[in-house]
Amino acid sequence: MGYEREEDYKDIDVEMLRIVVEAAQKRYISIAEGRMLYSLGVHTFEKLAKDSGARRVIGGRVLVNVQVLNEYIEAMFG
Repeated sequence: MGYEREEDYKDIDVEMLRIVVEAAQKRYISIAEGRMLYSLGVHTFEKLAKDSGARRVIGGRVLVNVQVLNEYIEAMFG
């Protein structure tokens, strides 16, 4: 499995991503979006997503369910 390159996501507006996710307009996010949104490294975010059960592989793409991840974070660290 390959990881996205940093330059592939340089144009993503993190604040706009946060607004979209919080408004529940986007239920699933990519690993690259998630690591920026949660300010974590790629490996840390992937482990958190896997441990929470929020990780889904569709085709060759890994998506993370934001609601499941947030509930896990609150339960484990809140």
